[in-house]
Amino acid sequence: MKTLLLITTTFERKEDAERIAALLLQRRLVACAQVSAPITSFYRWREELTTATELTLSLKTMAQHYALIEAVLLQEHPYETPEIIAQEIPLVSKAYREWVEQEVL
Repeated sequence: MKTLLLITTTFERKEDAERIAALLLQRRLVACAQVSAPITSFYRWREELTTATELTLSLKTMAQHYALIEAVLLQEHPYETPEIIAQEIPLVSKAYREWVEQEVL
């Protein structure tokens, strides 16, 4: 069975998240993209503690597309070092898995 992935990344601006979501959907690399409500992120960047309001972009796809999605995110993302996290989804309804498989190339 093919592996379903949930890939997440964060953005400062909603417009950037939506632009990249549309790009990945147009290229049929993801079946679904969701932009979340704002979150507050706390992290260390260049030896300083940082707080930022961000949005999470969640992407549903198949594992064989990870490398291409990562390449698009690294090229198009406005952050110097974007968060790109992929998690396998071991349990998912049959109908949803089939839909994702049909939507991505």
